[in-house]
Amino acid sequence: MGALAPGLDWLGDYTSQNFEYYGAPQTIALMRQAVLDDAQHFETRQLAEALCEGLDSKDYTSEYLALYYGVLRSCRYMRDPRNTELVRAPFVMSRNILQGHQPSIDCDEISSLLAALVIAVGGQPEFVTVAFADQFVDGERQYSHVFVRALEQRSHTYIILDPVAAENTPKMLRRVKAAMVWPITA
Repeated sequence: MGALAPGLDWLGDYTSQNFEYYGAPQTIALMRQAVLDDAQHFETRQLAEALCEGLDSKDYTSEYLALYYGVLRSCRYMRDPRNTELVRAPFVMSRNILQGHQPSIDCDEISSLLAALVIAVGGQPEFVTVAFADQFVDGERQYSHVFVRALEQRSHTYIILDPVAAENTPKMLRRVKAAMVWPITA
């Protein structure tokens, strides 16, 4: 890799792979693997602890909401580069946030980060892909957005965590034409 521009040395070493894109199942598989691999790193747990500092013990709903609002404050939405599906490892984004940087990430990456944070506090997240139009390619539905939902163990209800839609989440959910849930952990 070449030298990074001044001030961007915090990005670390990145590698990329070029491959033919086959839709949501392929991206979700990459995201799922990145989230599961994240357990080998400690940065995401450190970020979760920092975001949940001051909460009462066993207040799982507040933990999820603290993670959500922490990511909402710490990241900004930016589309992927044209013709590229970019999926960064959650620990890389966690490290950047812990170092005081503000990652620019899209819905795939923000969902991967949130899912890893939920797992880091012992929760059970799932990815949800949604379509806002009835678009099909070779008979396969095309999904245009992904977010995380986390199971609240006591009430057995799901909490939607979508910093991209943020305060417009209820409006976004009303526009959904189709959705698919993708488990992350067994």
